[in-house]
Amino acid sequence: MLKGTGFGMADRFRSNPQVAGEMSRQLSQIRADVASLGDAIDQSGAGTGSPRIQDALHQFFADSSDSRGKLDQLLERAAGMLAGLAEGTTVLDQGLSDALEPQQAPA
Repeated sequence: MLKGTGFGMADRFRSNPQVAGEMSRQLSQIRADVASLGDAIDQSGAGTGSPRIQDALHQFFADSSDSRGKLDQLLERAAGMLAGLAEGTTVLDQGLSDALEPQQAPA
């Protein structure tokens, strides 16, 4: 129990492994989408109708590479942590459930 709070860890820690797993998958998808931005910009050349706009998009993409790299690392880390939380919570819940099952007396 946390001293002076009246709450133990179980009272304060709650986790929904399904939500954590879904968040991990969504962050991984965002990471993949950001990684494919270069291809999207290259393919949008005809859609912009202007070489100046296309050049500006390429320049912006090139200038933002450091930020994209850091974002990629953070997304990878967050997705991994959430996946670990989902897996760990599920394993812990199952272990607790198994430990609390009544033992059958030998026949």
